[in-house]
Parts: sequence; C-alpha cells; structure tokens
Amino acid sequence: MAGEADNAASGRRILLVEDEILICLLIETILADAGYEVVTANSIEEALAAIAQGPFAAAILDLNLKGRKVYPVAEKLMATDTPFIFATGGGGRDIEGYPGRLWVGKPFQEHELLAAMEKLLG
Repeated sequence: MAGEADNAASGRRILLVEDEILICLLIETILADAGYEVVTANSIEEALAAIAQGPFAAAILDLNLKGRKVYPVAEKLMATDTPFIFATGGGGRDIEGYPGRLWVGKPFQEHELLAAMEKLLG
C-alpha cells in the first residue's frame, strides 16, 4: 500500500506555506518521504511569488502566518485551480469564508497529513 501512495505522489509539486521553521521541516520531510516534490514558503509574499513560478499539484497552507491570515494565498490558488488544504490549530473554527474546505488540525500525525493529501488529490 505504501508503494501505491508513493506512485500517486511521485513527481507532484506541493507548495507548503508555513512560518514555523521546525513545523515546516517536519511537513517537508513527511511529504518528501512520501514522494512529493516540496516547495516551501515562509510568508504570504514568498507563497505568492512561488505560485507565480508554479504550477503546483496542491498546497498546504498554515492559516496564520506571523499573525496574518493566509487568505491572499488561498485566493490566488483558487484563481489558478490549485487544490489546497489549511493547517490550523483552531480546529477549523478559525477558517472564515471557506466553508467545506479540507483542513488538518495541528498537531497532526503523519498518516493524517498523508491521508488529507490523498483525499485532496483524489
């Protein structure tokens, strides 16, 4: 089964937007070990610049970046038809204006993150 996940992930570029460096490194490692190609951004501006360089198969967005909501990045991803999930410690209650959007709660287990990515990418 792990081989199936690796085949599905292989070569897919994922944008990871996370401002906490240790969390960013952890998520990047989990995704890379699963076969994804990961591009990281630590701010809204870096994320928007990465999207302009695109394309991405999907993105994981930390909801709060240094006290700012990541919504401008979410809007740009929606405009480019790039699927994304939010990562938040607020249990999804703090996501405004994106009803039904897939999210993972922090802290999460590796299998929860990978299951969310599989669901997102179908």
